[in-house]
Amino acid sequence: MAMQSPLRVLIVDDERDATVTLAKFLTSRGHVTATAANGAEAFKAVLSQDFDVVMTDLRMPGMDGADFLARVRVERPGISIIVMTGYTELDSEDRVWANAGVSAVLQKPLDLRQISQILSAYPR
Repeated sequence: MAMQSPLRVLIVDDERDATVTLAKFLTSRGHVTATAANGAEAFKAVLSQDFDVVMTDLRMPGMDGADFLARVRVERPGISIIVMTGYTELDSEDRVWANAGVSAVLQKPLDLRQISQILSAYPR
């Protein structure tokens, strides 16, 4: 079986420890990662680099995940999006945009095996 090529993944979260842990995990699985601490920083990265997948938190200072994703959808509509949230239930507004082009919604704390399964299904 041929090895799949790595995905280019942008991880966006204001919790640095979570971002570093996830980046290390994905890198150990052969993916190429970049990180951003907030939506504004992440949006600059999306405009200047090509990513296959964006994994983003919802609640961040400044530009939150919903605003960031709305901008990404306009500028880079082909990027796959995975939302990561610590909230056990998304409010109705979140569900509206979450159903508009988001590939997956993952609950925190993250299950690394679940992330591996989701990413392994992405086309390369």
